Amino acid sequence: MFRLTSPLARTRRLVGTPRHTSSLSRGSDPLRILFCGSDEFGCASLRALHGEHVRGGGLVEALDVMVLPARKAGRGLKMVSQVPCKTLAEELGLRIHQRETFRMWDLPHGTNLVVVVSFGLFVPRRILSSAKYGGLNVHPSLLPDLRGPAPIHHALLRGDTHMGISLQTLHDEAFDHGTILAQTPSPGMPIPADASFQGMMHEAAAEGAAMLVQGLRDGLHVPPHRDVGWKAAHLEGKKLQHAPKITKADGRIEPDWTAEQFARRIRVLGSVWTNAVSEKGVRKRVILLDAEPVMDEVVPEPREEATLVCEYEASDQRRRGPDRHERRVITDDDGSCLIHVCGRTWIRVTKVKVDGKPQQMAAMGLKSLVRPK
Repeated sequence: MFRLTSPLARTRRLVGTPRHTSSLSRGSDPLRILFCGSDEFGCASLRALHGEHVRGGGLVEALDVMVLPARKAGRGLKMVSQVPCKTLAEELGLRIHQRETFRMWDLPHGTNLVVVVSFGLFVPRRILSSAKYGGLNVHPSLLPDLRGPAPIHHALLRGDTHMGISLQTLHDEAFDHGTILAQTPSPGMPIPADASFQGMMHEAAAEGAAMLVQGLRDGLHVPPHRDVGWKAAHLEGKKLQHAPKITKADGRIEPDWTAEQFARRIRVLGSVWTNAVSEKGVRKRVILLDAEPVMDEVVPEPREEATLVCEYEASDQRRRGPDRHERRVITDDDGSCLIHVCGRTWIRVTKVKVDGKPQQMAAMGLKSLVRPK
C-alpha cells in the first residue's frame, strides 16, 4: 500500500497544509474526482487518491481516470507504449477514459474536482467550470521556477542543490500559472551530488502524492484560495527559466561542457552523443554511456595520442559556435579512453556505442574514428 508521506514529508510540514483533522474540512462536499495522468510520477498520486478512496471517511467518494492513447515507440515506431497510469488504473479497478482531446466530451456525471498530475494535455475552461472545485495540479518544481513538462530534468541539468513540489489550482488559460496552495518549505528537497533522474523522480512523486492528499484533507481545494508560494519572492526581478520537453539535442556534446557537465548529463539522460568524423571522412554517431571526471595529474603518459573530431549536423539550428570541435583522446591499458574536456580536466569513458555496432569498450569503439596526432 502506498504510504502518504515520503521520508522528507515525515520530518517537516508542507507550507500551506496544516495537520489532518477530519476528512471533510472547510465545508467540502465529498469529492468525485477525475484524475488525469500519464507517467510514473502521476502514478504515485493516483495510488494515493485511491488509497484515500478505499480508506473511507467520505473525502474521496468516486475516482475516474483519464489517460492519453498508447504511443508508438522504439526503432521504426513498431512498439506500442502503454500509459503507466492506465495500467495502474486497470489494476485498481477504476473507470478509465482514454482520449487525446477534451473536445466533444463532458465530465462524468457528478464530478466536482479535476486533478492533473503529469498529463500533458491542457484542461479547457469549459471542463474546469463544470466541476464545482475546478482543478488541482501537482507540479515537481518550486513554481514559478521551471514551469513546463520537464522540471526535474532541468533542475538536475543546471546543477540545482534543491528542488520541490507545488500544489496549484489549474489555470484556465495557461499551464503552471495557477494559485499555489502548498509548496515544499524553503530551501526545498535536497538533491544529492550524484542524483539520477529516476531517483529524484521517485522521491518527488512520493512527496507530491503526500502533498496532494494532505491538501484535500485540509480543504485547500475549497475557495477562497490563498497563495502560499514562497519561491516567487526569491525570483523577483530575475528571468524565469522554462522547463521544456527533453529532446535528443539535450544530450549532444557541446564544446564548452565541463567534466562535471558530462557526468551530470549522463546521470540524468542516460548517455550523451556526438557525430564523429574519421580521417577518411567517415561520419558516425558516437554515444558515450559513462563519464568519470579525471584531473590532469592522474592522466597516464600516453603511448599514443589521437584526436576525436566532433561535428554538428548541417541542419542543426540549435548549434552554438563553430560547426566542429576537436578533443584529445588517450587510450588506457584497461580499454577505456581519456577524453580531454578543458584546461586540466578530462573524462574517463569506459563504454561507447557507435552507429551500426553493439556496445563496446571505448578504445575499441573509437579506434576507427580517432585521428592519430
